[in-house]
Amino acid sequence: MTRYCLFDLDGTLTDPETGIVASLRHALSAVGVPEAEHERLRAMIGPPLQEGFLMLGVPPERVDDAVRAYRERYTDGMYENEVIEGIPAVLEALVAGGWTLAVATSKPAVYAEKILVHFGLDGFFTYVAGATLDGSRRHKADVIRHALDVLGAPPEAAVMIGDRMEDVAGAAACRVRSIAVTWGFGDAAEFVDPGLIAVVDTPRRILDVLSQTAIPEMDTPGGS
Repeated sequence: MTRYCLFDLDGTLTDPETGIVASLRHALSAVGVPEAEHERLRAMIGPPLQEGFLMLGVPPERVDDAVRAYRERYTDGMYENEVIEGIPAVLEALVAGGWTLAVATSKPAVYAEKILVHFGLDGFFTYVAGATLDGSRRHKADVIRHALDVLGAPPEAAVMIGDRMEDVAGAAACRVRSIAVTWGFGDAAEFVDPGLIAVVDTPRRILDVLSQTAIPEMDTPGGS
């Protein structure tokens, strides 16, 4: 029987703070919006970019301009990033244990794929699900649903792992259980949902929790 593990990217697999914050500052300057304090910019890491710019005070008619400016700077900024310590070993152990891994991120898939290749993580993942550049798919529930469709994965056979409430809520909307991590950009107090299996403080704890997580017996594509 196939088991599926979906991973968020920013704040879960890697720490992208330096590059994303610099790109946000560049974008705000480009559209003439006063610079925000670091913590407000940091809080924008994870949710869809368009909504984040509105929260930072970008007028709705300038959001597309801000997104373009952000992406200009992010061409280099995506690599101002580092892999979370312990994550490669966790991914290796999961693959060895028979899990099928995929990424489910609100970042455009084209950027996520380049980041994974740059850091040598791409070989662990069967599929990279992300936002579209035109924003037509950007909310986490839509990304997770897309990942499940491509993988042919029943929601009951999957677990979503992420650092923001959007990951937990998006998984719940797709009837997928979730694990929240505390080393990213979310607030542990926001992790409340009936589908939440656990909140973990270290990558190693992901393995501990998944080893105790029952996946219902069912016929799944490619399963036994």
